[in-house]
Amino acid sequence: MGKNYYNILGVERNASSDQIKKAYRKLAMKWHPDRNSDNKEEAESKFKEIGEAYSILSDDKKRKQYDLLGSDGMNNASFSSANHFTFNHAEDLFKQFFGDSNPMMDEMFSSMGGHPFSAMGDFGSFGSRSRGPVKGQTVQHKLYLNLEELYIGTKKTMKVSRKRLNPDGRTTKQESKVLKIEVKRGWKAGTKITFPKEGDEFPGIIPGDIQFIIGEKPHAVFERDGNHLIMKREVSLKEALLGSLIVSVETLDHRNLQIAINKIVSPGYVHRVKGEGMPISKSNGRERGDLLIQFQVRFPSSLTLQQQNMVRQYL
Repeated sequence: MGKNYYNILGVERNASSDQIKKAYRKLAMKWHPDRNSDNKEEAESKFKEIGEAYSILSDDKKRKQYDLLGSDGMNNASFSSANHFTFNHAEDLFKQFFGDSNPMMDEMFSSMGGHPFSAMGDFGSFGSRSRGPVKGQTVQHKLYLNLEELYIGTKKTMKVSRKRLNPDGRTTKQESKVLKIEVKRGWKAGTKITFPKEGDEFPGIIPGDIQFIIGEKPHAVFERDGNHLIMKREVSLKEALLGSLIVSVETLDHRNLQIAINKIVSPGYVHRVKGEGMPISKSNGRERGDLLIQFQVRFPSSLTLQQQNMVRQYL
């Protein structure tokens, strides 16, 4: 029969993404082995099962596959089924879900009135004896850049506001700081730039990081596909049939390319220009992807009788 991942998380089959996340958070904290020292073997089994269920139901592709085939049918190596999912996977998923925050400590702070320094000397990760201060949460900001900036590279200055300790070591003040980001050529959406310990500062807590996540602004001419650039070009039926086109392209670094197309252009034809795509960041921008020109043929809405006869005669 296989496992019922919905039952494991205690949600309905039509549960939303937020409902699945809330269910996982509650159950993962309840059954984490560090909170169940008296029945650790059972807790590890439950914790692993909860992690496995969440790994499937939180991923749209895996969830659709599971809904179609069930857990027994998910033997494809691209899916984390019971044959592949381990306790270490569950632990990694837990850390990924909560990031730099410590849910056990958050729970404790909440019960103590929200003062994170009140018991920091006595407790640490997951309720065990602390070996040092806990690190604060990472604060993330989105940084949207246009394709020209990602093509050429640029420098950005970002002003952030954070809490810093006063000289008394207990109270805090609001402070601004300017952080400088050197954008490398070819960076993609999702690239993360981390400034360690530049986040909020509280007594007994190591300041968290500030992290910027790159986003891409839409471009009027080009669309990015990994390291490639795509542009669309519309041509008339006459131009397509004559097979002698010159396509002018202004690149993102403002060069003018004259690209000759010496062939009949069929609808949907894609012409590849090697090395005129986005810089590849792993090569420090020395290598580039390709430019893909997608052709759309504009057909006439009607033909005169004479034109029809000419088509019949020559085609």
